[in-house]
Amino acid sequence: MRRREFINKCGQLGIGLVGLAALTGCSRNKPAGVISRQVPTTTGEQVQPEARPLSDTDLKIGNNRWLAGPEDVDIAVAKDMAPEELVRAALDRYGGISSWVHSGDVVVIKPNLAWARQPAQAATTSPEVLAAVIRICQQANPKRIVVVEHSCDTASVAFDISGAKQVCQELSVPLISLSHENMYQQVSLPAGRNIHTDQVATDILECDVYINLPIVKSHSGAVATIALKNQMGAVWDRGAYHQAGAGSARGLNLHQNIAGLAASLRPTLNIVDATRILVTGGPQGPGKVEERNTVLVSADMVAIDAYAVQLLGYKPQDVPYIGLAAEAGVGKSDLSAIKVAIA
Repeated sequence: MRRREFINKCGQLGIGLVGLAALTGCSRNKPAGVISRQVPTTTGEQVQPEARPLSDTDLKIGNNRWLAGPEDVDIAVAKDMAPEELVRAALDRYGGISSWVHSGDVVVIKPNLAWARQPAQAATTSPEVLAAVIRICQQANPKRIVVVEHSCDTASVAFDISGAKQVCQELSVPLISLSHENMYQQVSLPAGRNIHTDQVATDILECDVYINLPIVKSHSGAVATIALKNQMGAVWDRGAYHQAGAGSARGLNLHQNIAGLAASLRPTLNIVDATRILVTGGPQGPGKVEERNTVLVSADMVAIDAYAVQLLGYKPQDVPYIGLAAEAGVGKSDLSAIKVAIA
């Protein structure tokens, strides 16, 4: 039986599947009922799926694996090491790469490569961190690794100046500019208050593992940009996220739309580059850059953003989309409830 036929039959029977809410290219919600998430252990071994009831905001799109993190930690943090050591230490504390990437997987990595800026300007994901993530993923023997981005500046220039082009060439990984509308598919965003459907990158919708790889930056329109906002580089029309909505709520529309996207587009894993952070002048700079030599890892976009905005001098409540995403069921925003492990 073909995969699509199998999925349709499951939907008719009311069976929930991990990571399936809307088929790629279709506006289709998950059937009501129960889904399962496989919970990775700290050794990378697979355990029996944990069934949990669906809620109204549990409306994930795409085929990527979506797992709970280790029970004893919400965010793993590594500090004061070389970039590859930072990434490896944080991942090892969060279950190890084999918990997230399996042999034969298609892995899509979405860094922030929006701007034609040099690494020292901290407007784009560090090429050293990107290289580390790719090399560690390669050790899990995936079928394919792809790096994708929908740049604001001309992609060829941004990819080159940021150092990402050289990294991907050296590691034999495709670096794809999501610059054509035919590279996206229309999907439903049922939790969106202003944006109910959108065109999301096909590579992200169809992969087994979606790794969100942002840098920590200030942002003139959204206060900060980390994991939640980095996903705007996965959609075709970013401008709609700034504009959709009306009336007196317009000031919060961007925040509401970021949260609405996050309720459906759920990365398998978020790896946050805080080796250098852009404290002022974001998102493109130039601005004040601080060396923090830190990498954070979590499956929870809200928790990782709530923790990381502190590096910029903010509290989670200073960034409205963090609270809105928490209200939508995406993750934890209460710092007192977030379990942080220092690797």
